[in-house]
Amino acid sequence: MLLHDRTAIITGASRGIGKSIALTYARNGASLVLICHKDMESLKLVKEKAELLGAKVINLAGDIASSNFCNEIIHQTLEKFNTVDILVNCAGTITRSPVEKMSNEEWHRVIDVNLHSALYLSRNVLPIMRRKKYGKIINLTSQMAYTPHPSASPSYEVSKSGMTALTRHLALKYAKYNICVNNIAPGSIDTDLPKSMSNEARQRLKDAIPMQRLGDVEEVADCALFLASKMSSYITGNTIHVNGGSLIL
Repeated sequence: MLLHDRTAIITGASRGIGKSIALTYARNGASLVLICHKDMESLKLVKEKAELLGAKVINLAGDIASSNFCNEIIHQTLEKFNTVDILVNCAGTITRSPVEKMSNEEWHRVIDVNLHSALYLSRNVLPIMRRKKYGKIINLTSQMAYTPHPSASPSYEVSKSGMTALTRHLALKYAKYNICVNNIAPGSIDTDLPKSMSNEARQRLKDAIPMQRLGDVEEVADCALFLASKMSSYITGNTIHVNGGSLIL
């Protein structure tokens, strides 16, 4: 198994891409620390499925935008597993307010959840990874960091662009310690939002993608497995785009 004897922290693990990454890692031998904001019922189901696959799992719920909660995540991880090898920053939130109507609170909340949480957790795991001269940090950014979307709030696009810059900085700084830091930038993936669209809206979304379909969460999870495994041991500071060719246009 590709992740045998590895311990992974995964934020945003109760549904969608984060859930799929958690189960993919479980199938490949990882021990898991799964994080959600409030939906512990959904996270409990992910834990049960991961345990059926043979994984050791702990669940934690809290505000990922709080540096204190991020400290607690590391404390609980070390208490249970004594180390951390992989960090997947997958938690995220999005709003739709145009810039002229967006409140300061909305702006700060999106930046806090999407960007600051990745900084807090990375800052906490890097000393552990540096001492052992091994680590993988995988940040989930977005196609919207590269191609702005008219219906998204600018706070989302800024947070994901910031994630890309943070990834490149950490990759350069910590490469000498054998710590690989990379991004995954999903495009239109068949998660809760596309599933809630009308058939006509879903078709318009597909028509705008060169491959003429939405991506599956498993396709993003397989990319995250590659970046967490030894197969990507000479890759750092990069972004893998999982978008059906959308950036070609």
